[in-house]
Amino acid sequence: MKNVSGVSAFYQRRFGCAGILKAMAGTGLAFLSLGQAVAQQLPPELAVPGTSDLQETVQQAIMQNPEVNAAFRAFKAAGYDKDEAWGGYLPSIDVTAGVGRESVEGDGRGSYETDYVQLELNQMIYDGFATASRVEQLEHAQLVRYYELLGASENIALEATRAYADVLRYRELVRLAQDNYRQHMRVYDQIEERALSGAGRGVDLEQITGRVALAESNLLTEAANLHDVSARYSRIVGELPVANLAPAPELSDELPDSVQEAVRLAFEGNPDFHAAIEDIAASRAEQDIAEAGFHPKLNLVARTGSNNDDSAAIGRRDQSSIELVASMNLYRGGSDLASFRAASERIEEAIDNRALACHNVRQTTQIAYADTQRLREQMRYLNQHRQSIDRVRVAYQQQFDIGQRTLLDVLDSENEFFEASRAYANAKYDVAIADAETLAAMGQLMSTLEVSRTGLPSLADLDSDGVELDGEAICPSQAPARYSLEDLVGKRRKGVSSDVDS
Repeated sequence: MKNVSGVSAFYQRRFGCAGILKAMAGTGLAFLSLGQAVAQQLPPELAVPGTSDLQETVQQAIMQNPEVNAAFRAFKAAGYDKDEAWGGYLPSIDVTAGVGRESVEGDGRGSYETDYVQLELNQMIYDGFATASRVEQLEHAQLVRYYELLGASENIALEATRAYADVLRYRELVRLAQDNYRQHMRVYDQIEERALSGAGRGVDLEQITGRVALAESNLLTEAANLHDVSARYSRIVGELPVANLAPAPELSDELPDSVQEAVRLAFEGNPDFHAAIEDIAASRAEQDIAEAGFHPKLNLVARTGSNNDDSAAIGRRDQSSIELVASMNLYRGGSDLASFRAASERIEEAIDNRALACHNVRQTTQIAYADTQRLREQMRYLNQHRQSIDRVRVAYQQQFDIGQRTLLDVLDSENEFFEASRAYANAKYDVAIADAETLAAMGQLMSTLEVSRTGLPSLADLDSDGVELDGEAICPSQAPARYSLEDLVGKRRKGVSSDVDS
């Protein structure tokens, strides 16, 4: 834009008005080439051939995204951890064998060959419930990883939905910017023709040249935004968006009737909140493990083996035994007490984390749900503004053609229509994202889109009935009041349409 002004000033000083007209004519051709170049380069660089819809995109994301895959691996590992702890209930069977030489001091016979083999079975009878507590802890830990996997899947489903909507958004905004550029070039051609014929003023050409430069800048900005959201789409989904993306489905029918109901459903279905609750149970079981250090231990030990000792008169000797072995630690430097106290603090930490999760879920749900209501109300007024200014700009152009409006009036109306169209398009995609955010906060986005991760077990497969909670007791669903426009300004203005026509 500064370059355009500098060129015009140079020609004005050197060649006067005629020089300005020639320079601006050349600049207009440059503008046209740049706009066409942007329009032609967008599809091959920012999309791949094909057709897709939101359901396919989300399904691909939750199957390929590294964050979800990492959470799935953590869940699988937690299952093996539980199996490892369960082995504590079963006997341990060990075999040992050895061969060597030994000597007995004072017998005067030197060293002797010796060998032995022994089989030993060790069965835990009582360990202060350490094994039972460890199994319980790891069962809850597995459920924590399960809910974290669901949470990661819901989060990536939301991110994929947001990326999908943003690609659609900025493709539309690029088209609007291209239309805005073409409208400015149409006016530019009209002003240039008048100026070259002597019927127009050079300053009008200067003014429209600056506006064309602004339209080009807007087009490049929207193209850059499209590039950025396409890159984000690729990071989340695993590939560039296809050229033909179907419109995002309408999700508003799946929303509850009130914010209180939305928060209640979020407490019942949000996996991150449920993970925090299961973590409390896991921490309590960890405390029971620490408490086992204060209890005695009782094991059944059975042995059988053979010992060959050349120094003995009887040579090889076979032995078998079975016994109950009791043991109890009397002093370990205070380690058991410290471990118990640490476990107690982790319980309190888990309770605080549950409160944090509660506050986060409540806030996220309330804001997302309020956005769905506010944006839908806003869209009515944004659409009315867009339609009104469209009628105004057509009228201004007609009046300009007969000399009743200035060029500035026409350019301002074109710019206002462009901004109004952008605002309406943004609101349209913002409300779709707000719907998805509300459903994700309630843990229902994937089920609404009918997508799931292959190989994911159900709670029943994990022998769990889910978390037991009283949402109102744990985290009251208090919500700030939401205000409509009528609450803020009183009775509605006459002539305001409530239609949301595109």
